[in-house]
Amino acid sequence: MSLLEQVRPLRDAQRFAEAVPLLEEAVALAPEHHDIRLMLANAYMKCGAMREALGEFNDLTRRFPDRGDAWNNLAGVLSTLGLLPQALRAVDRALTLAPHEPKALQNLAEISKAMGDWAGARRAYELALALVPDDPRLRMQYGMTLITTGVWPEGWREWEWRLAVADMPLNAETFDSPRWDGATPLDGRTVLLTHEQGLGDAIMCARFARDLTARGARVIVRCPRPLVPLLATADGVAEAQPLHAPMPAHDCHVAGMSMPALLGLRPEQLDGRPYLHATGSCPAPIAAALPRDGVPTIALAWAGNRLHVHDRRRSIPGELLAPLLAVEGVRFASMQKYPSTAETLPPALRERVVDIGPLCDDFVASAHALGRVDLVVTVDSAVAHLAGAIGAPTLCCLPAFPDYRWLLDRGDTPWYDSVALVRQTVLHDWGPVLARVEGAVRAIAAAASTRAVA
Repeated sequence: MSLLEQVRPLRDAQRFAEAVPLLEEAVALAPEHHDIRLMLANAYMKCGAMREALGEFNDLTRRFPDRGDAWNNLAGVLSTLGLLPQALRAVDRALTLAPHEPKALQNLAEISKAMGDWAGARRAYELALALVPDDPRLRMQYGMTLITTGVWPEGWREWEWRLAVADMPLNAETFDSPRWDGATPLDGRTVLLTHEQGLGDAIMCARFARDLTARGARVIVRCPRPLVPLLATADGVAEAQPLHAPMPAHDCHVAGMSMPALLGLRPEQLDGRPYLHATGSCPAPIAAALPRDGVPTIALAWAGNRLHVHDRRRSIPGELLAPLLAVEGVRFASMQKYPSTAETLPPALRERVVDIGPLCDDFVASAHALGRVDLVVTVDSAVAHLAGAIGAPTLCCLPAFPDYRWLLDRGDTPWYDSVALVRQTVLHDWGPVLARVEGAVRAIAAAASTRAVA
């Protein structure tokens, strides 16, 4: 069996770490073979070996300087690493060599967004779509750009193309029932509000149960098991069930992420009031860890799921929290779970935080914990959505290239009344963001000190 024959099943199973040594051997045997070198570069990227990936992509452009795809691939890894001016130069070279290449135009659009040029991103997408108008991924990404820039509801309609993207991680179940089309009457009907994508998405979309019940529907939510007890409390939800449980009797289904398109949603139509509730009493270990003793408590979540495609730009390195954690007169509580506090915070800083993550067995427990704090400080993760959905005062720290739902150039969000947005102005530069957070925490500490003296 040849080396490449050994690599293919490993690549298909996403076992890239095992594929790398075989590909390195194959490159040593055929150093001028473009496709083998490209496979090795991509495998490095999938393994998180970004320095090796960058070296390989750079080498491809040196060996094949007239190949536009080599320059476009280099632009992609440079963009991932946050080296945006270099990425822009590389994609410009790719488009000089192949001016009508949709993939290069798509890359240009993504790099333009990361550099804050949203009008340029939109132009690049439109040029690409003129060449391949039915490309699902392009249409989806164009829709996300429109949503980010406030072009609703057109952007949400384009976002529906995600359902046709072959490798989109939708976590979708299979349904025999018809999909609700947004127009069919729902009086007396049972509707499944279905899950796709992340935990935060499920929390955000639970709000749409209210819109369905307003049309006369009985709503059953399907969601990941840790969310079931929480989403069962959502306004308008009759029942919550875990994914892949026996399918209940129902008349139709609709994905929560499709509701904005079906409703023709505009930002001003969103209801940002709380819609989830922490039922029952607070678990005793959480109540003990977060006593209501007059010391202000600040909940922190600085890192999201590392498997998220954009985690590198949305998560804050733990060592940058040192000035914030030096603030006296407050209690810091870590909501980190996956990844944990120990995985993401240097040992010298861990003594400044109460580690709540391990005490939160499900999202109801997490909701109880957030209900006992004075302020939630979080990156764009499920914690932000949970805090907003229960009405906890929150500062959500966003990268300069934000997720589409957060719009641009505003310090509030129509999704959640209790959430304020603290935005980077330069991608990957968290300094000014954390300085603003520190100022807010110091103000809380000062107010508590004044009350104690009085």
